[in-house]
Amino acid sequence: MSQKLEVINTLDTGLDGIPVCTSDLSLTRLDEDGLPVLLYKGYSIYDLIKGSFEESVTLLLYGELPNQKQLQSFCRELTSHAHLEEPVLSHIKTYPKGVHMMDFLMTTLSFARMFDEDYGNVTWKMPKNDENLANLILNAGIHLGAKIPAILASGYRIQEGKSPITPDSSLGYAANFLHLLGITPEEDLVNALNIVLILYLDHTINCSTFTSLVVESSMTDPYGPLIAAGTSLKGVRHGGANEIATNMFDEIGKPENAAEYIFNRLSKKEIVFGFGHRLGHYKHNVESRVRIAEKIGRPLAEKKGMGHYFEIYDIISRIMLQEKNRTPNADLPICLILKIIGVPKILNTPIFQASRHFGWVANNARQRKAKGPLYRPTQEYTGYGTTKKRVYVPLKKR
Repeated sequence: MSQKLEVINTLDTGLDGIPVCTSDLSLTRLDEDGLPVLLYKGYSIYDLIKGSFEESVTLLLYGELPNQKQLQSFCRELTSHAHLEEPVLSHIKTYPKGVHMMDFLMTTLSFARMFDEDYGNVTWKMPKNDENLANLILNAGIHLGAKIPAILASGYRIQEGKSPITPDSSLGYAANFLHLLGITPEEDLVNALNIVLILYLDHTINCSTFTSLVVESSMTDPYGPLIAAGTSLKGVRHGGANEIATNMFDEIGKPENAAEYIFNRLSKKEIVFGFGHRLGHYKHNVESRVRIAEKIGRPLAEKKGMGHYFEIYDIISRIMLQEKNRTPNADLPICLILKIIGVPKILNTPIFQASRHFGWVANNARQRKAKGPLYRPTQEYTGYGTTKKRVYVPLKKR
């Protein structure tokens, strides 16, 4: 006797919870209190923020925390590529006023790659040369990532009618970033930005990382996937959300306006940016990056006379938990930290990329070492032709 088989629909239009690769780079797990904790290469983010951004980058790129000599070598490599070549500086002076700074960054990265020492390396055109290509991905990615602070700071200053500032090779990545922006790299500001960069470095297979992996799987040049990923990061469902979250604080202005503002948005069924997450266990639990950002942001805000921003933060967080069962995501406290540091909000998402860039590099190199295949997912077709084909009618008879 034959048994009728049930057809199971496996379509998921957002790949929610569907593994697309293996990875040993980052992981979110629940701690003993059931709260999400981010780990890089098995190390808790709570421990990694005790060190420099460069240490965490080295960990992801090479698999282990560096010793003193290794860290110094990596930092020298970054600083040696931190400047912008004269043609690049001349090029960015031609950009129109008011250009979106993510467009500024991606366009400049695409131009700057042509002057990189590895631009002429054709290893990426050679199939089955995965190990050498993985090394090229690392080297080219480091060179390009080293330039991002100078690109952003120089671009912003040029847009504002100011002259670019020369990178200071004696400063670390975070401190030099502030220096290039014209912000005095005070210890507490450097520490805050350093931690923000660590928190943003990698976060499993997020939208922009997946974009980078898809493009890399075609075995294009090592720069292209990083630029494609930036296009994804710009989106307001991803990295672009932190700039909109900053706008929200500006619109609220004072703590006494916060409740009415949020209830008004909720009554209109508008999105309140800075809450919720694509990962289910982040939606209702305060995750590690948020806890860390709150801890460093509150005292810094008080010191700078900007404590009212965290009063607003607490009010809207309480309302969103009560009304929507949503906790803040990393964008909410981080956008406040950047505001307190003095970073212009139009640089919020580009600074996200300044960090996540190195996460993309690590993921792309890992994929190539693993001899990853070309991404080619299937689809569930719902259009004409499922039962019989349509009849073509010549143009004159239509």
